[in-house]
Amino acid sequence: IAPLNYSVLLLGESGVGKEVFARYLYENSNRKDKYFFKVNCGAIPVNLIESQLFGYEQGSFSGADKNGRMGIFETADGGTVFLDEVGELPLDMQVKFLRVLQENEIVRVGGTKSIPVDVRIIAATNRDLQDMVKKKLFREDLYYRLNVLPFVIPPLRERRGDITLLINHFIGELNIRLGFKKKISKEAVDTLSKYNWPGNIRELKNIVERIAIMS
Repeated sequence: IAPLNYSVLLLGESGVGKEVFARYLYENSNRKDKYFFKVNCGAIPVNLIESQLFGYEQGSFSGADKNGRMGIFETADGGTVFLDEVGELPLDMQVKFLRVLQENEIVRVGGTKSIPVDVRIIAATNRDLQDMVKKKLFREDLYYRLNVLPFVIPPLRERRGDITLLINHFIGELNIRLGFKKKISKEAVDTLSKYNWPGNIRELKNIVERIAIMS
């Protein structure tokens, strides 16, 4: 899928590594020499998200740049935009985002002119978008537009064979970064492999760093 310009939807619990998958798709695409923008849709204040994504024209609101400003979609033209936690997008932003997917164009805040943009969208969420559609919290047309190529990333408890690999990978990174020569015993790995890891890979990395530093 990576070399194709289709949109991709990454589904999975928090901490399973959705951003890692998104970067892999980008780095193996024909857009790898262009921009890669990560946008956390749940972290941008509602009153700022439109201007952040779509930009604004001069004089659109007080305190704005007098010359106007390009938004993320416009700046990333030719590249890739990773929309993390896409389920957090407000409904009015979903309408505008749908236009990017369908028409490949945006309209800045305070503007009237359509601006063509060429971006590949990788979206991710830990929410049940189908359930949100039923509850009228997520647009059905946007859901089906995003859901062409969905990938469900299983939680760590459902792929325990990865735990040992990840532990050794994280310890190797720490040894390089901090000048350690740490190793981990088979007994410790066996104990960690039996845990359910509700925080998934993010939690595993945190624990490995803690025990490596404290040991």
